Amino acid sequence: MTEPCVEVRNLRKRFGPVQALDGISFALRPGEVHGFIGPNGAGKTTAMRIIAGVDIADSGDVFLNGESLQDHPEQSHRRIGFMPDYLDSYPGILVWEYLDFYARVFGTGRDERRRRLDDVVAFTGLATSLEQPVAGLSKGWKQRLSLARVLLNDPTVLVLDEPAAGLDPRARVELRDLVTELARHGKAVFISSHILSELAEMCTAVTIISEGRIRSSGAVDALRQTVDQGRRLAIRLLGPTPDQCRRLALFLSESPRIVAVEELASGAACSITGDDDFKAQLLAALVAEGFSITDFHDAASTLEEAFMAMTEKEARHE
Repeated sequence: MTEPCVEVRNLRKRFGPVQALDGISFALRPGEVHGFIGPNGAGKTTAMRIIAGVDIADSGDVFLNGESLQDHPEQSHRRIGFMPDYLDSYPGILVWEYLDFYARVFGTGRDERRRRLDDVVAFTGLATSLEQPVAGLSKGWKQRLSLARVLLNDPTVLVLDEPAAGLDPRARVELRDLVTELARHGKAVFISSHILSELAEMCTAVTIISEGRIRSSGAVDALRQTVDQGRRLAIRLLGPTPDQCRRLALFLSESPRIVAVEELASGAACSITGDDDFKAQLLAALVAEGFSITDFHDAASTLEEAFMAMTEKEARHE
């Protein structure tokens, strides 16, 4: 595993009586698409704004390649690109004028500015929209423009707050492809979204936050294994009826090496603590018991299931 490029250490932030962040810590790594998951009001945007240097934490710090951003805040603006969940309308400004303005803000020389503009326009596909007014762009094209602005100074870390919000299905796919390509080029991409199935398709790591506290952080597969309590199996029956599915779930729950049995409309799912030998024995036992099995395979929890299980478990402990 590569060393972290960003380390968030014990961030706390309060807004009046509300504790928005309650000592959160996690890490981001180069080449990683890291999903940030949590319900509304969990503290996602507050954390992202602090990492990007837009807001200041009450305590704690963010380290970029070991360097404190509290002591050197200018590094966050040079090496971290922040894409908020909105783009101002900028009436009367054309797309190329918008990009040229921000390229100048970043302080690049003329030749470098021209090269960076050409690169980001080509990468985001904005070439045909350069003469259009920013205010007249669709939501999808505004998101492309916002991403292009973020990329102008070639940051090593990208912080994207709900970039897919309001996009149509095609625009979401295109945005996902752009994000995946950026990670392939070694950038750390920190991205929040309410569309968990979308994050599952591109994220290699996730951090789950709820009520200002981190519930889990790490590789997606590790999170699923924690929730599944072992290897998760999906079992489908031939012509399943409610009684057959109930009987299958009951049969599975009687084994001490099977946990977390879930009755499904098509059969059942469960987590096992055994190896492949146990799986073979289980399949043979199910057939001997008279169950007509049409499908029997490993099936990790979805990101949505993992998120729900993690936050529900934490809520019960509070």
